[in-house]
This record gives sequence, structure tokens and C-alpha cells, in this order.
Amino acid sequence: MSDDVSADESAAEAAVRAYYAAYNGRPELFDTAVAADYVDYGHNPPGHGPQGARDDYEHAVAAVGGVSTYDIDALVAGGDTVAVVWTGHLPDGRTARGLSLHGVRGGKVSWTRHTAIGAPPS
Repeated sequence: MSDDVSADESAAEAAVRAYYAAYNGRPELFDTAVAADYVDYGHNPPGHGPQGARDDYEHAVAAVGGVSTYDIDALVAGGDTVAVVWTGHLPDGRTARGLSLHGVRGGKVSWTRHTAIGAPPS
């Protein structure tokens, strides 16, 4: 592996970590973590750009009655794609697990896809 690939993967990891920091109650970070042409395929309709990411975040906050926090359990970068296994901690103490794939371009998250691991919290 060349040093350039390692540097690209480190930049991709950093962009995704900033994205999760935004979801952990700091939505202002979406402006720097998310690309202008970002698409979140995990929501219907998909969020577009930094404002779409903020809208998806605000919808999630409203749906569960407060800010959830997310732990990154595993993160693997390969080129411009980053896979994250995460645990979400809901305001009422329930947890949810999921897997997300993130595309990164120019140091910003350009797309995401999410899926739950196991049954959703009831």
C-alpha cells in the first residue's frame, strides 16, 4: 500500500468521525463534515447536502424525544469508502446497533447508507 492511500484513508476516517460528532449533539459540524452534494440514502426522502443532514438529524431527535449519542464500535476505511459499526444510545436508555457505509470525497462525507443490526428497540 502506498503512503498516499494511507493518507487518503486517514482523511476519510477523519471525515466520518466528524460526521458522527455532528450526530452526537453538534449538528453545526455538518457544515464542515458533509459535502454540498451529499446524499443520505438511509432516510426517505434522502437528505441532500449539509442542510439535508441537519434535517435528518432534527427528524431523528424529534422521533426519539431527544439527542441520541453514537459510539463507533468499529471503523474500516478502504480508499474513499468507510464502514462503521455503531451503537446508538437513545435518550430513554435503549440502544440500537447498526452498520453504515460512507463515501468520502474531498475530505467530506458525500453519501451514506445505513442498516440496523438486529431488531430495533421497542
